[in-house]
Amino acid sequence: MNIDKELPAQPLTLNWEPSDKVWNPWQTLGRWKARRLVWVYLALALAALLFAMPFYYMLITTFKSTAELAHDEVSLWVQNPTLDPLRRLLNGTAYLHAAWNSFVIAVVTTLGNMLLCPLAGYAFAKHRFPGRDRIFFLLLSTMMVPGAVLLVPNFILARDFGWVNTYWPLIVPGLASIFYVFLARQFISKIPRDLIQAARMDGCSEWRIFFQIILPLCRPLLASIGILSFLGSWNGFIGPMIYLLDEDRYTIPLVISMLQGRFGGQENVQMAGSLLSIVPALIFFFIFQKQIVSSFANSGLKE
Repeated sequence: MNIDKELPAQPLTLNWEPSDKVWNPWQTLGRWKARRLVWVYLALALAALLFAMPFYYMLITTFKSTAELAHDEVSLWVQNPTLDPLRRLLNGTAYLHAAWNSFVIAVVTTLGNMLLCPLAGYAFAKHRFPGRDRIFFLLLSTMMVPGAVLLVPNFILARDFGWVNTYWPLIVPGLASIFYVFLARQFISKIPRDLIQAARMDGCSEWRIFFQIILPLCRPLLASIGILSFLGSWNGFIGPMIYLLDEDRYTIPLVISMLQGRFGGQENVQMAGSLLSIVPALIFFFIFQKQIVSSFANSGLKE
């Protein structure tokens, strides 16, 4: 037997097939991010539900009858919808007149803030004059004074001017806000100075530069000031309660505060007043929200 006999050489082949069970770190990371995203959306949905529940309860209570509200159990739907609470609200109070009063005050103060605050912010951001930074710091320091401290001095000042029981003490102090001036200064400071210098070389006046260059670039700022100013004036309660004496001059918050005494035990009428009060504010907010999104998408100038 010859053990030295050579065996025929055969090529070595590896029968390896890719398997789906091979660990892929990027795939694992993607799955982890997807799971985390699911939990984030779930938490946001729960938070949105919690915030929406009071508004939903206000909505369904508005269309409930007084007999349905007399039941002890709390129901989250309306069995017999009715418009009787809205009719009693509009017929038993000067609600529409108060809404018009609030609208006029809010519109005037909003327009004043949208014009005067960017104008002051432009002066502090792009102009150099003696004491500019000190004056701006002094204005900012006034924001630290509590509003309750100024109630009595403001009332005495309005009394001396003969403004009690008028809308002037609600409009004039609200035409400009230090907070909005601060926002305007911070926003306008990011606008390139080269645009202003080029306009000055072309012979543009400062008013033309402000109205034709600065304001068009400040659309996001104007939208933010408009929303905050309108909502702050529309929901104002302390000022109208102090200065307004006649009921025909009342604003929406004052009329809503009277509903509990005038329609005691009728929560549907009280909820109807609150529901109608937020409708103009929501409309105003959504209109300006579109302008904010479009303005931020189309303007991104930085110095």
